[in-house]
Amino acid sequence: MAVGMREMVEYEVASSSADLIKYFVELLCEKKIPAVTPPGGLACHVDAHRFLPHLKSLEYPAGAFVAALYLVSGVRAMERGTISNDRDMQTREEIPADLELGRMAVPRRVYTMAHCHYIADRLEWLMKHRDLVGGLKFYEEPPILRFFVGKLNPINDWGRKLVDAFKKDFGDNC
Repeated sequence: MAVGMREMVEYEVASSSADLIKYFVELLCEKKIPAVTPPGGLACHVDAHRFLPHLKSLEYPAGAFVAALYLVSGVRAMERGTISNDRDMQTREEIPADLELGRMAVPRRVYTMAHCHYIADRLEWLMKHRDLVGGLKFYEEPPILRFFVGKLNPINDWGRKLVDAFKKDFGDNC
């Protein structure tokens, strides 16, 4: 604990995570991936509405984005959008989120620049194939906390088509 406390008052250590996130966001922006700017201090966010403009809010573009990212990279990201909202408690109507974001957390001392480049390369490929990404729909939706325990399926089996395109470009052993 003492080492951690000492390091957090050293500027180079304390700023290293934020510096890596800034580097990551700038890398994505260079590749024309719609990263949210200015970069934050805990995560890199991608604007899923701009990444998947063909999806409507109620097709959960942020959820589809993070699912597609996982399929082509093995990278786990987090949906921050409509799925994270519960339905209206009285009318049970869906409440579209103002923002649909894919959140890629960058914990301190866990990731390197090489990780950023790997993710950026996969996102660049995904951006070129984004028309293959479809929406999601709940097949199991609890009345509250659906974000944590709800279950979704892809609309029209787009995940299989995306994986097939990926295998065509990179082979079966990626």
